[in-house]
Amino acid sequence: MLSKPSRVTGETTDTLCTNGNQQPVPDRAGHCLDSAIEKDLGARDKASGVSNTAPAKGVCVNDLMGNVPESDKAEMLGSRGLTVETSGYPEVDDPVDPARVLTRQDLTKQRIIFLGAILLLNIILAITAILGKESKVALAMIYFIKSKDFLSSIISPVGLAFTKVYQTLWPPDPITQRWILSLIPAYSESEEQIVKTIFSLRDNGTEPHRQVMVVILDGQPRDIRGNMTRVITQLERAYISFKWKRGTLRIIAGYMEDVPVIVLEKLKNGGKKDSLILCHDLFNYIRPNAPIYTRLLREEIWTHILPSLLSETDQFQGFDMVFCTDADSTIHKGALAKLANALCRNKNAIAACGLVLVELEPGYEWSVWNLYQQFQYTFGQYVRRRAEHYIGKVTCLPGCITMISVREEMGGAIQKYAEPITGALVLSHQVQYLGTDRRLTYSMLSQGKHLHTLFVPDAVSETVAPQSLQHYLSQRRRWGSNAYFNNYFYLGGERMILITRIAATIEVVRLSLVYYRVLNTIMFLRRVSHGVPVLKLIPMLVIGQLPSCWFFISVLIERELRRRAHKLVLGFCINKCISPIMSIIIFTKVAINLGSQAWGMSGVTASSAPAAATADTGGLTDNNVLNASAMGAIEAQVDAAITASE
Repeated sequence: MLSKPSRVTGETTDTLCTNGNQQPVPDRAGHCLDSAIEKDLGARDKASGVSNTAPAKGVCVNDLMGNVPESDKAEMLGSRGLTVETSGYPEVDDPVDPARVLTRQDLTKQRIIFLGAILLLNIILAITAILGKESKVALAMIYFIKSKDFLSSIISPVGLAFTKVYQTLWPPDPITQRWILSLIPAYSESEEQIVKTIFSLRDNGTEPHRQVMVVILDGQPRDIRGNMTRVITQLERAYISFKWKRGTLRIIAGYMEDVPVIVLEKLKNGGKKDSLILCHDLFNYIRPNAPIYTRLLREEIWTHILPSLLSETDQFQGFDMVFCTDADSTIHKGALAKLANALCRNKNAIAACGLVLVELEPGYEWSVWNLYQQFQYTFGQYVRRRAEHYIGKVTCLPGCITMISVREEMGGAIQKYAEPITGALVLSHQVQYLGTDRRLTYSMLSQGKHLHTLFVPDAVSETVAPQSLQHYLSQRRRWGSNAYFNNYFYLGGERMILITRIAATIEVVRLSLVYYRVLNTIMFLRRVSHGVPVLKLIPMLVIGQLPSCWFFISVLIERELRRRAHKLVLGFCINKCISPIMSIIIFTKVAINLGSQAWGMSGVTASSAPAAATADTGGLTDNNVLNASAMGAIEAQVDAAITASE
């Protein structure tokens, strides 16, 4: 039995699993059950009459079924029973959600306080700027608000140059084979899209690395089994979702041609966040407080399903990383290997993300929406995210192209990501129940100051951007809310480095002062029109325009951006025209909808899909959740000019 490394020393304790030559095997999550989990399972199984099938000490999952004839493996895989009723899982009481339910009165009171504080701050600064001599206050605020992008525009080229020189003088060592679990969560995506994604990932050029695909269907049945060329097993198991609801999982394991695939079908919709939590509980380090059904299913997967699915290879010792994508995203060839290699070469890296671009769909290449959003996506990533990479603290890892390391800290990260909110502060409810990507990133970074999150721009993904006003505003309301409110936690949360706290402070101030910023800009332009010495304008021009200059330098030196250079220039112009108005509307709607957990609309055009149902309230009363279609008309981005994609 292989135990996980000590949280303090990183050293492995107890007996190591061994390979055929009796050599210790490196510790990876899932090789064998953690001893504490095994004891817990044993005690529960004994009480419930379930046989404990945990592997004996010194035996790896790769060896568990080595002597079993192929004809008998299918029966053994169903040894607990094929259905929920025959699985032998112990009966548990219906789960009770411990999360606090905020009443309408709670929300109204906190909204009034929040909006009042924002308006009061903007009014005070506006009066100060109007009365301030020579607009010193206005200039000081402009410098402060723009300081993050200005510093990012210095950090990025310096970091890029240093990296190039370092890699030239000391070329990186070759990477040995790693095992990647590629997660494909699906809700509205078609069966054809899912199958296409599986084969696309297979052909991505991951060598020398190997993959196992895991598809999680979220309440929308798809005939994935019909596309399998060989089925290893099929069974149903009970599980408890992160929303504390009892559900059923239908599990199918088999092959699509040469691709090992595990399908986990949730018979009831639980949301993408639930799918992420379930995946990491089953295939990464499990969180300490995972439900007993999840622990039992993890045991079955690692002692029965995976050994049978991968019986033809003697190289599988456990997964090294989990790749997260969407079935409606296009991953460029070689992206997975580049992300995997980046994680392997940084011992402190817990996750790495790639570059997200707007897909150049036929017929939409010159649409205003594509031009506008293409600039937003690329500016935020090349100016801000790249600078965060060189600091080692990327604060938002997009769910469509992120590689997450299999390491012990992920157990604590998922525990934080899944924990119910029992307090009364609405900000905590907002980030925990509405956000996915940004909240998960925060949960990972909060596990230790030594942990790094990386940005790998050579690993490229393209995603379909909204093509109607309603869908665009609906998406950006959600992103804007996540970006703004999560910054409060980066500012004051646990185990954040100082530079991350400072950057979050600038973001909170910048977004909170959106009304004052517009007035400040008008006042500045008025003073310029009345004649201001050129020398006084130089500092302002340098600080204000350096980020744009660095972005267009990036367009020249980056191949993917050069292909889109003419469209990015047009997007830049469109953005300059509409961002001031959009910023005011956006922040107003984000602020007045504080506490709303409506996810928004699915699809990318008005005719592509009906309005999506609202998300689970996550601790809020139903009366406080706005109808998704109504919200679609008013929701938008916090700062359309420079917010990166989530």
